[in-house]
Amino acid sequence: MQAKQLCYEISLTAKGGPTGMLALAGSKLNQVLNDLMLNKDLKVNRVTQLLTVQAGAYGPFALEADYLRTYDLFYQIPTAGGATASTQTIFLIPITMEQFDAEFKTPATSNYPYEFATDLSTQAQVWSGGAQGDGVLLSAGNVFVYPQSSGQIVMTHRYMRRQPDIVNPQTSLLEPWFPYDQYLVTAASALLMEITGDNRTMEFRDRAEAMLKPHLIMEGDEQKAVHNIKLDPRHFRFGRGLKPTKAMPI
Repeated sequence: MQAKQLCYEISLTAKGGPTGMLALAGSKLNQVLNDLMLNKDLKVNRVTQLLTVQAGAYGPFALEADYLRTYDLFYQIPTAGGATASTQTIFLIPITMEQFDAEFKTPATSNYPYEFATDLSTQAQVWSGGAQGDGVLLSAGNVFVYPQSSGQIVMTHRYMRRQPDIVNPQTSLLEPWFPYDQYLVTAASALLMEITGDNRTMEFRDRAEAMLKPHLIMEGDEQKAVHNIKLDPRHFRFGRGLKPTKAMPI
């Protein structure tokens, strides 16, 4: 459904009338979409981009403007001459900036990267106006890798996207990025009911939560997939007494 159709139904459901509370209904629709974006790892909100890591550098490497958080980051170990053979794929381990800062770094040591850290502070962001919040966001922050690579590597970066608000949703012909219309109407109506004084607020909030749960299991956060529980690979790995090598970087 188009955003304006959703706003109309949300307003009527929350007893806000057909016209008077359409703008508020649109605001609540954007709030529901923001909650899904920030708090759920939905497949529909995942994108894939390439990240080029330069030789001899830990970073920083700029993140995309719509970056929210990393789903995974990986690459295939190159063969001699820079060609890539599908022999071994390295998934980088996420660490904090504090852990990255504590790693031993020297220009004389390079290897295939096996850890990464992100800096999403406002200081790391890049805006077209030159100051935080001024103009258009060009980069959401920086990513660092460890150890530094001896050659250029092109990594595959899958991340959750920061979705923009729908502008004037009460008149917009756009369809929201999240396709479950019934959930959007129910969840946004529950928020609007807090303003209209409708005593069905908790009922609709519980109903929306019950609607979303099976969707997350089937299409959202991949709960149906089989996952291995493993120890922290930074401390528990095969041959952990040996230093990482180019043949076995992790």
